[in-house]
This record gives sequence, structure tokens and C-alpha cells, in this order.
Amino acid sequence: MQSNCSLGTTVTSARPKRGGRWAVASVLAVGLLASACGSSSSSGGSSSSTSTASTGSGGTTGSGSVAGDTTGVTASTINIGEIADVSGPVPGLFQGAQYGIQAWAAYANANGGIDGRKINVTLKDSALSCPAYTTALASLAGSSFASVGTYAIFDSCGKATLTKTPNFADIQGAVLTPSMNTLSNVFTPLPSPLGFASTGYQYIKDVYPSAITHTAALYGAAVTTDYDEQSNAAKSIGYKYVYSRGLGITETNFTSDVLRMKADGVQIVDMQDTDAIEVADFLQEAKQQNLHLDALISAAAYDPNFFKDLGSSGDASSLVMPLPVALYLDPTSTIPNVQAFNKYLTATHPGAKANLYAVEAFAAGLLFQQAMAAAGPNPSRSALLAQLSKITSFDAGGMIGPTNPGGKVPGVCDVIAGVKNGAFVREAPASGFECKGTFVPYTASS
Repeated sequence: MQSNCSLGTTVTSARPKRGGRWAVASVLAVGLLASACGSSSSSGGSSSSTSTASTGSGGTTGSGSVAGDTTGVTASTINIGEIADVSGPVPGLFQGAQYGIQAWAAYANANGGIDGRKINVTLKDSALSCPAYTTALASLAGSSFASVGTYAIFDSCGKATLTKTPNFADIQGAVLTPSMNTLSNVFTPLPSPLGFASTGYQYIKDVYPSAITHTAALYGAAVTTDYDEQSNAAKSIGYKYVYSRGLGITETNFTSDVLRMKADGVQIVDMQDTDAIEVADFLQEAKQQNLHLDALISAAAYDPNFFKDLGSSGDASSLVMPLPVALYLDPTSTIPNVQAFNKYLTATHPGAKANLYAVEAFAAGLLFQQAMAAAGPNPSRSALLAQLSKITSFDAGGMIGPTNPGGKVPGVCDVIAGVKNGAFVREAPASGFECKGTFVPYTASS
């Protein structure tokens, strides 16, 4: 779905890419989208995790100001910013991104900072508003060294600012508007051009080769592009969809779908473009109607609240979750950066539950850190951008599947998770990531 904001900005998908995993509610794509585009009530105000951003020797502060190549750096500090949709029509939407970047900053500072400089983070709330995002990014570009970990629906509203300040790096947790990938100063740990990796579908095909011709899909009707990308990848390796339906906002009753699937002999259900609550509701009704599946595909179900939503009336044994990140909800993980993520998330936000937005923001911090280390002890914005473009293999120390952020090439590697005895478990591979699939590009004519 595409919608034109009042500022002339084009918004494509209202869901995080890489197959709509951990999908944002469809509500973002309909009535609220227009109000978010047109609203100018939010000023893009900031809060700071450690200190407010300051200006280095190369420029001046303030929205719309002219910044130099060392703006945001002092002898003892590096000042970065992050923008996230936290207030507005969907309160708390990307709160996890703020938590993630603050956890990374605490982790980095506990280990000496970057070249001995303490990292300060200024948080900006874009409030699901194009004008608020525009104001927030202009402010950061004039005062901070870089933007790191951003997660906002209206990221494309910053295109003009980023074009005017080409030395300012915008390292997003996830780029939600594919066209933003064309900007030379926009990077992300998990690049997401139009298309989808077939890895998860290939895994299920290998396990249930005859079932893939009896596949059904439920997806968010308000934003169909993600489903088109996913099903295009599945069809490229032989999947056939015998039933599909777009879901309305906040649907909870799937009885008619379950009965239709039973009649059509469905063996696999694709719910990649839904959220964890919808998956839980569907599994409850599938159990009630005795629909036995070989696999229900949904990375979105890898959520700390999933089993609470599922309750005792659902059966998740068929759940297959292809995840482009490590199992960060596993308390026994031996991956050092996953351990650090959970440790410092707890330290900075006791009681907060880890989610993908937090993981990707943390990974964005690690990408920034790696590029800064290569930029040397006297960093500049230009040097940071030059080093970011040279990072062609990145996995955040095993925290995510390998990608090419410098070349903006997506990864194809997943951890395949499942459910056993009421808990998330690793299904494949025995360690690391499964990388058998390919990235299948998508166009409207695919």
C-alpha cells in the first residue's frame, strides 16, 4: 500500500520488512496513516538516556543549523541520537528500539566507550508523525554525530534532511521504506529491499515436501506488499496457495477460515504477515476444529507474550519460526552479544521484555561501533560513512544472520525455531544459522 503524506512523502509498507516478521498492526496502514501524515502537533521532542547531545568543534547546534564534519564529538564524548515512534496513535509502538540503543550505549560505555569517549544518546519521539520525524532528524543532523537505531514508520520523511546533510550517517534499526536504501548515508544491520528470503520456506519444503502444494495464507489486508513478497518467494520453490484471505483490523475469529482449510486439505498455513496475537487466536480455533497442520509459519510468534496469548486452549506444536536473528529470548544462550544485550537491557530498563526492535537497535549500535573503530581515534562524519560502506559482512557477533550492510544486500540466513513443551526451542540448524535459501526480489509484476 502506498499513501502520500501532506509533505509529499511516499510511505510504502507500514510493517517492518524481511517478510513482515513481528508485524506492526494493520491499523497503521489505514485511518491512522492519514492522521499521522497530516499531524503536526508533535514537535519531535527529545529525552536523553545519558546526556543531551552537544556540538563538537565542527558546527553549531539546533534544528536546521549547519553542521560540520566533527559535530557531536568532543574529547570525551560522542553524542548520537535515535528517533522512534513511541507516543501518538499507537503508544509504545517502537519503545523497544529506545530500550535497545540505551542498552547498547550502556554496554559500550561499560567497556570503555569508543576510543575512550563516553557515548551519550538523545532520544527523539516521532510519534507516528511525518512532521515530527522531519523536525527530529533535522535537530539531530545539526547537533549529533550520527543517528543510530532509528525505528519509525515515516523514515522517508527524513529524505530531504539526509540529502542536505550528506555527511550525516543514519544507521537505522530497520529501514521501513525501501526507497531510503538508495541514500548513500542510510545503513542498517538488516538491509531490506523489496523481496524475501526463501530459507524458511525451503526448510519446511525439505521436511514436508508433499505438503507445500496445500498451503493457505492469512495476511494483513491493509498492507499486502509484504504478503506478496513472501508468497512470491514461496512460489519460486514450488509452494501452491489453495486458500488465502486478507485480515481486517483486530480480527480474532478464524473459525470460517479453519473450516475452509479443512475442506481444502490444507497442510501448511503461512501467517508471516500477521502478529503474535493473531497466530495465537488461530491456533486456538484450529485446535477446537481439529485442524491438524504440518506447519504454521510465523516468525512473529517469537514474542515474549505469545504463550500467555495462546493459553491452554491452543496447540503450537506445528509452529515454525524462521528468525533472521539469534534466539535472544533463550536465557541459556552462549552468544556473548546476546548475553550482553539481555544483561544491559535489564540494567537500563528492569522488567522490560526483549523484542526485535530492541535487538535491531542494539545491532545498529554494534554496526556503528565497528565502523567507528575503523575510523580511528579522531573520527569525522565522513570517515564514519566511508567505513560503513566498507562493512560487507556483518553478523553483530552472531546476534543476527550475516548481511552486507555496506552494499545494502540482505541476508538469507535464519535460525529455525519451534515450540516444545510450552517453550521456544531451536529446530535447525544445531548451531548458528540456516542459509540454504536465496533472496527472491519482488516487483509488482512478480
